Amino acid sequence: MLVRQILSGLCCLACLPAHAMDLLQAWELLQLQGPTYRAAVHERAAGLENPAIGRAGLLPQITARASKSQVDGTQEQQNAFGQRIENDLDYDSENLSLQLRQPLYNRQKMVEYRQGKQRASYSEAVFDAKTQNVAVRLASRYFDVLLTRETIDLSRAKLKAFEQQVAAAKRRFDLGDGTITDVDQATARRDLAQAGVIEAEDNLVVALRLLQELLGNNPDQLATLHAEFPTPPLQPDNLQDWLQKAQLNNPSLRARQLNHGLAEEEVKRASSAHWPTLDLVLGYTDSESDSLSTINQTNRYSSIGLEFTMPLYAGGGVSARVRQATASREQAGEEVNASREEVFSATTREFRGVQSGQARIRALQQAVISSERAQDSARKGFLAGSSTNVDILNAEEQVFIARRDLLEAKLRYLLARLQLAAAVGLLGEDDILQVNAYLGPELALGY
Repeated sequence: MLVRQILSGLCCLACLPAHAMDLLQAWELLQLQGPTYRAAVHERAAGLENPAIGRAGLLPQITARASKSQVDGTQEQQNAFGQRIENDLDYDSENLSLQLRQPLYNRQKMVEYRQGKQRASYSEAVFDAKTQNVAVRLASRYFDVLLTRETIDLSRAKLKAFEQQVAAAKRRFDLGDGTITDVDQATARRDLAQAGVIEAEDNLVVALRLLQELLGNNPDQLATLHAEFPTPPLQPDNLQDWLQKAQLNNPSLRARQLNHGLAEEEVKRASSAHWPTLDLVLGYTDSESDSLSTINQTNRYSSIGLEFTMPLYAGGGVSARVRQATASREQAGEEVNASREEVFSATTREFRGVQSGQARIRALQQAVISSERAQDSARKGFLAGSSTNVDILNAEEQVFIARRDLLEAKLRYLLARLQLAAAVGLLGEDDILQVNAYLGPELALGY
């Protein structure tokens, strides 16, 4: 079934048109071949075998034994007259036995059966947590690539503007209308902008490598943000509802709770070593010359019985293991409390991140408009003599900062929505689809 799903997914990817990869396609590719996600899938599959392992201890255990040996030696014994007689021994011995053992009462095996089911549930919770975590990491790295690639374009635009300012300052200096200070200031800004381009290019290389780490390969193009960027209000719009969702659904918290349940059962398992066991034992034996007293004899017999075992003393080891398991149970309980607080903190942080992100985007959109107006005013003011060369350079810098901050704020807002869904344990493909709707225009990753 899994093989068919993988082949079907690969066929779907093969049929996709050669255009920019968006976040949804990246998520589908990660599920098919991402090593981190595939490792989690196999970990889950291993964990789901625990119920069968636990159940096996309550089912009949059947063993078969067979042996064949050749005996060669001598036997000395006294006859009726007290004389020692030596007999040669040379015979074959064969033995075949079957045994069925069915536990009738075994407290330890019953605990292990319950633990097997709990471990399967724990594996499911851990898989859910890792799936949501890797989805958030994918989005984060996808957005990092977008940010670093767009930063290169913005940095180059800033560099070009500063190069124009250097050329203009030199012309004015040659004509006697400017000063060498204007030239030096423009040159310094240009050189810093050149360093910024180099840094942005390095950041893109690293961001692409981190994305490849998750996907298994590197895309040539990614879908970037649409110009339209709505920021709808959260539903529900109050923090307490989100905290309640987190307490009910967060998979990491659920895994901690299941681990505490396992620790509870482990205390019972450790104390079970003080308890008796009762087994039903059935046997069948077929032997030929299996001892000196049965040479040249064939014996076939069956048996049925009950075997009762009562531990009396184990050197204090059982009591020590009970104390150890009890301490581990208390530790697991405190870890549940700590995990709950961490989940509440993460939920609060991401809830505030979405809400403040909406306001920050609106503020930065206005900041971009204002900085572009300030840039235009600085240029006109310079021609009129009311602004200096430094004013123009500062205005150019501010436009770059505002545009980059706006892009970063938009990406952080989208990531915060995904992180909030993950914090409450409800991140799924629908959430990825909602974020994916913000993406569309193709962005080439080469530079």
